[in-house]
Amino acid sequence: MADDDEIRAVTLYATKPHGNFTLDIGERKHEVPPHLNVTSVRWAPGTPTELEFTGRCTLAAFPDGALAVHLEDGAGGSAVFPARACPQAGGDFVVRVPVTEVPAGLWTGQLRLGGWSWSLPPVPDDLAPAKWRRRGLPWYAKPMTDQGEEFGLHVARTHLARAVARRLKS
Repeated sequence: MADDDEIRAVTLYATKPHGNFTLDIGERKHEVPPHLNVTSVRWAPGTPTELEFTGRCTLAAFPDGALAVHLEDGAGGSAVFPARACPQAGGDFVVRVPVTEVPAGLWTGQLRLGGWSWSLPPVPDDLAPAKWRRRGLPWYAKPMTDQGEEFGLHVARTHLARAVARRLKS
């Protein structure tokens, strides 16, 4: 860690062909991005209102709470959800986003570790919307379909008149 609390990459390695120990500070030879990726997005098993991101981290260590999913709604709203390591799976991690706690909006996001960031994969189009009640009113969260290869989540209150009209049409 630097004096300004910025996270820096530090790698100890042996040179070839001489075998000298060398310390790489600041990613001069070994970059961080290839060591982190998000492998899947789905509703958490047993908790259908928690969006679960799973991924793999092959870094030796990083500060607690530094790896997290950061969501932004484009209107100044943001939410941060830290990753939990899966000890039984080596470098695997899980981030759970309880959508019941996310305010209404169109949310995009990134996986971040210090100054590094990775785009989150899109929510699968065939993922059913999550539905719940907040203060007695129905709410939902569903994938944004116009995001292409970017993560997008639409969280909103169900408009009762529209829902009744849809029911009557079907």
